[in-house]
Amino acid sequence: MKTSKRISGGLPRVIRMTEWSPASGVPACPDGVVFSQTGWAARETLLQSGTGAKGTPVPQLWLCGGKGEFPPVCQQLTLPPGTTVRLITRHGCSVGAVYEDADATYAFLTGILPVDPSRPPEVQTASVFEEIEAALADAGMAFSHVARTWLYMDRILDWYDPFNRARDAFFTSRKVYDGLVPASTGIGSANLCGTAIAANAIAVKPKRPGAVTVERVDSPLQCTAHAYGSSFSRAVEIGTAACRNLLISGTASIEPGGKTAYLDDPDRQLGLTLDVVEAILTSRGMGWSDTARGIMYLKEPSYLPLWQRHMRDRGLTDLPIITLQADICRDDLLVELELDAVKTKEGAGCGS
Repeated sequence: MKTSKRISGGLPRVIRMTEWSPASGVPACPDGVVFSQTGWAARETLLQSGTGAKGTPVPQLWLCGGKGEFPPVCQQLTLPPGTTVRLITRHGCSVGAVYEDADATYAFLTGILPVDPSRPPEVQTASVFEEIEAALADAGMAFSHVARTWLYMDRILDWYDPFNRARDAFFTSRKVYDGLVPASTGIGSANLCGTAIAANAIAVKPKRPGAVTVERVDSPLQCTAHAYGSSFSRAVEIGTAACRNLLISGTASIEPGGKTAYLDDPDRQLGLTLDVVEAILTSRGMGWSDTARGIMYLKEPSYLPLWQRHMRDRGLTDLPIITLQADICRDDLLVELELDAVKTKEGAGCGS
């Protein structure tokens, strides 16, 4: 994994992904305005380091899992110095940031939690979506402006079906199916706050028709996720004046009919997952070299050598893709990859 990797992100932001240690803490960003921070480490590491408090000036979410097989990682989103950023607060905590350019208003939500962690997980799910909606209302936006979500669920395999029912009910009540269904990652990660679910999200509100486009992108090698009862788009593309930003959802070894492919075979599941992501990239005139950010989730640390071999074979070792351990949404799915890619429009600059 590369450290201190700064990636121009297409949307007005820069992504910095870095390893950190409990002794020294999370590295300070050398320049720019940090408006979102998400970190991953073993629970013991987070507790020892004192990291993870809510209510900090920077909206953040700290997720825990594994036993330290992979090094702690932090993802920071920054804007150039002097950029005006307004924080969104809920229940006394900063949970998001709003900023704008000539074409759109952008909201990045980080660490959205349910109001009552004592309630059943499906009730907490509904609460998280309601909290996303309320946070966006503070920015003059609606849930219909959401382009991408990340949903981190503790013990995901115990309640993924109730989660889907709760999300479906919220989407139906807000008429999400009449517009854009967001891209999404739903992955098994606990959090230090002890809730069943925590969320991050990206929302975009164009200032005039056509100034910024937000469109669903299908997977050439898979059916829609909604066909087997999961409500997310395979990918969403955000088009700005300078760039096309492709946000690819968490992608796993699922065959065209929706069933898991290559049972008990992590090597072939990795191969198919990469084929699917590559096909989505190709369908939008992009390739692996356009990667701005990626996360590979492995169910077992023992799969790491297989993943490293696939990266070498496909020439991905220099790309900003980090590796984490997490449960996938089906017990027979062993790996999952999410990826952002950015393509600069001819004659335009991109990033910050």
